[in-house]
Order: sequence, then C-alpha cells, then structure tokens
Amino acid sequence: MRLDRFLGMIDWIAAMIELHHAPLSSGAVVCIEADGTVAWETPRKMLVRGSHDSTIHIRSVGGDGQGNATHLYIDGNPSKWLQGHNLVGSCDLVALVWDAFQRLCALVGLEPTDFERQKVRAGQYRVTRVDYNRMFELPSRADVRAWLRAGEFKCKSRHGRPVNNRGTLTFGKGSSHWSIVCYCKADEITSGGSHKLPEEFHQYPEIYQWIDNKLRVELRLRSKKLKALNLEYASQLTPTVLWKLYRDFIGELDMSEQIELNSEQMMKIPSKVLGTYMLWKQGHDISNLVAKATYYRHRQVLLGYGIDINIRCDRRDDSNVVPMIRILEAKPAAIPNFFFERGLIHKSARQVAV
Repeated sequence: MRLDRFLGMIDWIAAMIELHHAPLSSGAVVCIEADGTVAWETPRKMLVRGSHDSTIHIRSVGGDGQGNATHLYIDGNPSKWLQGHNLVGSCDLVALVWDAFQRLCALVGLEPTDFERQKVRAGQYRVTRVDYNRMFELPSRADVRAWLRAGEFKCKSRHGRPVNNRGTLTFGKGSSHWSIVCYCKADEITSGGSHKLPEEFHQYPEIYQWIDNKLRVELRLRSKKLKALNLEYASQLTPTVLWKLYRDFIGELDMSEQIELNSEQMMKIPSKVLGTYMLWKQGHDISNLVAKATYYRHRQVLLGYGIDINIRCDRRDDSNVVPMIRILEAKPAAIPNFFFERGLIHKSARQVAV
C-alpha cells in the first residue's frame, strides 16, 4: 500500500471542461451603462446540491455563435459534494472530477458526447485552482491551538508573516498565485455553520475522537501559479505531482526561530539537560556557561525536542507553544480504517489506497 499517496486530499477544484451545451438557466450578472445600454453580461453560477446538502457551483461559458455554450466551469469541493464531508478524501484529481462531472450532468440534464466524456476521463481540461491538504497529528487539541498561536509569530513564507483570522493562519492571504492555510480541523467542524458535519455522521463518535488532535495544512494553487509551473491541465496534476508540490511549498516555510516547550514536554526532558534548557530559555549563551563537551552533548539531546541551544532563545512571556519544526517533519496522520469500512470516503480514495 502506497501510504504517501492516499493521505493527501483534494479539497477544492476550479476547472474549465469542454462541453457543447445549451446555456444553463441560472440567470445573469449584467452591467448597464448610464444611458441604459448593456456594457457586459455574464451567466451566474448555478448552485447544485449533492450529498448531505453539500453544494458545488457550475456555469456555462463561451459561445459557438449559435447560442450554445462551449465549456462548463466547475467550482467547489468535489470530495465534500460526493461524500458529504471533507475530513478525508481522494488525491486523485482526474477520478474525482470525473465522478463529480457525471453526477452533475445527470442532475442538471447535460448530455456530453462520447468524445467529451473521454476528454474528461483522461483529464484533458484546464484547472484554474486546486487545494491540496494533509493532516498532522499532535498530542491534543490544545497543542494544535498552541502550534497555531506560535506560528503567527514564529513562521513566515515568501509572502511574509501569516494572517491570523480566528485561529486560522493564512500565508499569502489574497494572493492570486498561491497560499498556505493552517487550522485546527476539530475547531472548524464544531464551530457550526457550513463546516458542521451533517446529522448522519453524528452516529460515528470515532470521527470526532480521531479529528480532535489534527492540524490541517492546506496548499492552494491558483491559475497564475499553475500556469507558471506549466501544470494547467488535470492530467498533469497526478497524486505524485501534487504531493511533490505540497512538500516543496510547505518546505519553504521558514520555521527556524526557536520556540519554548510546554510543561508536558518539559517533563520528558532528561534531568541532566533540564538545567541547560532553563538557562537557554532565559536567554543565556550556553556556550559560555558549560564545558565544550557538555555543550555539544546537551545540544544533541535537546535537538530531539526541537530545540537548538546554538541559537539564542527569543524570550517570550507565554511558553504554551510547541516546536514547529518537529511537527511538520512528522508523518501525516493516517486515514483510519473505519472511513473505508463504513463507506465514508469516496471510491477514488480507495482506489489510490490499494
């Protein structure tokens, strides 16, 4: 089983699919000049409901000169639309969109030709946005929240420091190229609103137990970045390519600043190096306080806790934070078997997992 291929999940897709059809009756957005003439007009997105009341947007695009549209624009979360939740899902973009496309066509009465179906099945269409995420497991939900608090001050990307909006960290907020979003998945699904799990899932308490200590880190690639990477077509965005892109972008986050340990982690530090850690925490230069051999020995031990005493500690009043470097180097959380056994995950994820 290729564990590295099915732990990732596609959380959002925007794609332009070739489909010759009569324009959908979804209304239009019209701009009217002061003299009453129409400056421009564009079809509105149609909201289509899927599993457990989840929705996805579609819109007719283009024209053949005879009143027909040439493309169908799809925008939304196909995983959630197909399976009713986005806790876990598939990283197989082509299979996921293919199943969503077939269901959409059936729901709104579109009839693609065999040639158009073959192109969708082969991933021969342009992607203008793709969100790909993975889950990381921490000791508790409190540790996830602490990680996010620390990340606001201790982490940066090429976009600079992240924006914190109610506990969600966003690197590159508003960027038309790419962004990275980090949040506590348990807090999201228990906060209510559109992220709340449907009633049908309340019969599975193991879902809430499993999600309680999960940090979700999500990469969002938009049209300009996909074009710059020469990865505009679905067939190019294989599970392997998406995983590589994710590693590359997440790996560029600067997490080198030192962070203090919380009390639970401090209790695990061997007593022989605890004094050294406390001195480092107070901002002292340890290399001037202990013998050279002791310094290197203690440094090696503390590196195992994500602390490098070779770098002076940036003193902070609050110490309820966790070492970020160790978190992101850890293996992503595995999808529990009960998601597969109870049919709570889309078939494209099961296919990739085999």
